Amino acid sequence: MKKLRRFNPFRFNRSLKLIFQIFVLILILSLFTFVKFHYSESRAVKAATSQPIGEAAVAAAAVAATGNPQNAKKNPEVVLVQPINDSILYLINKKKLNVKIQNEQQFPNFIQHRLVILIQIHNRASYLNQLIQSLKKVKGIDETLVIFSHDFYSDELNTLVESVDFCPVLQLFYPHSIQLNPNRFPGQDPNDCPRDISKENAKQAGCLNADNPDAYGHYRQAEFTQVKHHWLWKLSYVFDKLEYTKKAADLAVLLLEEDYYLAPDALHMLKLMRQQKSSLCPQCSIVSVGSYETSDYATRSSVVSTNNWISDKHNMGMSIDREAWSQLKACAETFCKFDDYNWDWSLQFSGMTCWKAPIQVLYARTSRVFHIGQCGIHHKGTCDPSKIVEDVNQQLAGAKLFPSEISLESVGGVKMVPKPNGGWGDPRDHKLCMSFIQ
Repeated sequence: MKKLRRFNPFRFNRSLKLIFQIFVLILILSLFTFVKFHYSESRAVKAATSQPIGEAAVAAAAVAATGNPQNAKKNPEVVLVQPINDSILYLINKKKLNVKIQNEQQFPNFIQHRLVILIQIHNRASYLNQLIQSLKKVKGIDETLVIFSHDFYSDELNTLVESVDFCPVLQLFYPHSIQLNPNRFPGQDPNDCPRDISKENAKQAGCLNADNPDAYGHYRQAEFTQVKHHWLWKLSYVFDKLEYTKKAADLAVLLLEEDYYLAPDALHMLKLMRQQKSSLCPQCSIVSVGSYETSDYATRSSVVSTNNWISDKHNMGMSIDREAWSQLKACAETFCKFDDYNWDWSLQFSGMTCWKAPIQVLYARTSRVFHIGQCGIHHKGTCDPSKIVEDVNQQLAGAKLFPSEISLESVGGVKMVPKPNGGWGDPRDHKLCMSFIQ
């Protein structure tokens, strides 16, 4: 009888050995590729968020997106395409996927108070830090939802906002920012006309928006137009789209910016003024706790006045309710087509020419909101707000804050229809602006 060979599980024929070796090799290569990809991605994300996007990054993004940035269609239409700065978009999308109220469990009653602070942020972390420190001292902040609306993402800004532990917080990200679209509209397309080129030379050059300079013969600059777009977008989102606020009929929104600083009784004063608006100024659409007037805090902290709303007098610390928002929406075309890149001048023009009646404001004569900005879009240089904050705190040290009553001292009636400052002649900006309302 033929002896049976004992089975050995470790002996493979040559084919099985070859298959096994290939399988192991594929597994090793896959693991190597996975590790390399995530290492590269983390480096790219870190680089993208640690500094503003420069010319080299813009050029690289353009080539990656189009193959050749010079092949753009010469048709200045609004096309709301996907952003091309993928590293920043990756981080923002992670935030969007986890949208929730920060500190909601610690402060569950905020939704009952129907007052929201909405802060427009760009990229000045030192100013934002001072604003946050002032907010921490405001009485009633623990009952108020604070929304930070960004048009620039950075780890530094994100860390600052996430450090807020004294009130409910929500972060929004403006989806049409220059940072996300560095080389195409709403950013600055490489085929856009230079600001100061003449219309005749622009047509000869064949740049995208040659037919649409502003009233003064200048072409759009994305860094200026973004502010007005962001301002309207964030209001539209909070009043009409945000789940927490869109159904609140009595919603009031206090508008702040990253370079503001608040007095401890800012919310106390705002609530007092809004409560008495029906008796003091029922026709007032805006209530403002900010003022550029110089007044005595020791004797006049309870004094308020009314006037027609003037952009360079009443644009700081203003609050609007749903009724005012409805009027703004009804006049959105006037707002969006007015040839001025400033949201406040555009609001004044639409208020004077389109609203049912000129916009009127009830405002505090002694400001509870202070502008501490020394640099930004219009002013470049060292950004150190500490000295201004020190001066503000000294001014508030002798103030009689938290008045129990307010008194109406004077009623103004100045009416001024502003002339446009320009910078807003491009129909692409008009259409994008209108898209936030439609």
